[in-house]
This record gives sequence, C-alpha cells and structure tokens, in this order.
Amino acid sequence: MTVFDRFGFIDAIDVAVLAVLLYQAYVLLVGSRAWNVLRGLVALGLLWLVASSIGLEGTKWVFDRVAPVGILALVVVFQPELRAALERVGRGRSKRSVRGDPVKEIMAAVRNLTARRVGALIVIERSTPLGEYGQHGLELDTPVRAELIETLFDSGGPLHDGAVIVRGNDVVYAGAILPLSQSQGALTANLGTRHRAGLGLAELSDALIVILSEERGTVSLARDGTITTDVAPSDVVKALRDTYGEAKA
Repeated sequence: MTVFDRFGFIDAIDVAVLAVLLYQAYVLLVGSRAWNVLRGLVALGLLWLVASSIGLEGTKWVFDRVAPVGILALVVVFQPELRAALERVGRGRSKRSVRGDPVKEIMAAVRNLTARRVGALIVIERSTPLGEYGQHGLELDTPVRAELIETLFDSGGPLHDGAVIVRGNDVVYAGAILPLSQSQGALTANLGTRHRAGLGLAELSDALIVILSEERGTVSLARDGTITTDVAPSDVVKALRDTYGEAKA
C-alpha cells in the first residue's frame, strides 16, 4: 500500500489547514524586518540538514546546542512584530478595490510640491521589506492619493520631516525614519539630510526613493546605492513606471 492509498479526506483537510497557516505566516512576515531573518533561518536549517545527512558531527552538535537558546532570543528580539502579527490576525484583513494609477498620483504630488518648493521623501518599496523603517512613524495602509502625499509634507506637522513609504497601490507609512548614508563622496555639499537619508536607504535596499529639495525646487532619485540629482519630470515618470513594471513581472 502506497502513501497515496492511505491518503484520505481527513488528511486532505490537514494539508489544507497547514497550507493556510503557512501562507498567513508568510503574509504577516513579508512586510517586516523579520522576513529577512526568516530567510536566514531557512538557510541555517538547510545547513543543519546537510550536516546531519553527511555526518558533520561537530557542526550538528553546535546547532543542537544553540537552537533552543536561539528560538528564545528570536521571541524576545521580535516581540513587537509578533504582537503586531497577532493583532492583524485578530482584526482580519479586508481587501480594497483601488482606483487610479499610483504613478500618476505620485507624479501629481511631486509636481505640486516642487512648484511650491516643499521638501519631501517618497519611497517606493520593491522586493526588500521596509516595514522596520516605518515603525516609529504612522501606519496608514491607504490608497495612494496625490492630495494625501501633499498634505503630509505641506502641513508642517510632525510627519512632514519623515518619509512616505508606498507599497504597491497603498501608502503604508508616513513619518518613516530612514538611515543616513555614511558615504563621504557620494553627496555634494549643497545636498542636505533628506538626500543623505534617501541615499542611505538606497544603499541598504532596492527601493526607489524620490527626493524633493525645498531649497532648490528640484527632484532627485536614489536607487541601487546611487543618487541622481536634478532629474527631469519625464525621467521621474520613467523610473516610476519601470519600478511598477518590475513589481508586476
């Protein structure tokens, strides 16, 4: 008798429940800093399997001793993420139908803010999760609207000095705190903290960062560890289209 001969209706339900649980865990973790740690743990787990299968007794002994302590350490370090995940499970997840084009909305805000010489940092998330940078800001999770972006940066309130993080069609965080670049030669003297913050995130992630200068009324783009200043509107649109095109691919 094979495994498939013993596979019954209850087993199918068991597999379905496990699949749903694993998918929900993926959805809850993918937007947080814990996602990168989880990928590292998977790699370590594969290393442990290899060590066990080919008889690397020293490596296996280290893993067996460290694993229990490591699990407790992860629970302590990622307590905020675990609490947030449980809260999201408790309140459920609702799907919204989003109208409009996020690129058009972002560009409308860029044009209007630049015309009034209002500084801004607009981050478009790609494959690297950026949830950790929004933890000290405000979680919004609302559709991208030009009016919303303009209000956040033009209000003079506590959120206008931080960054807006856009994930797909939604503004997920406002007032996000970005890491400053430590590069000495990448920025000229006339570029300030916003540009250093935009470049800092570009050095640590694959995000596209749109930086508006209030002093010069210009637009800069930071991505892939580099920054380009005085970018024409058509080039900003192209960068946004390329970014959203990659997200859909």
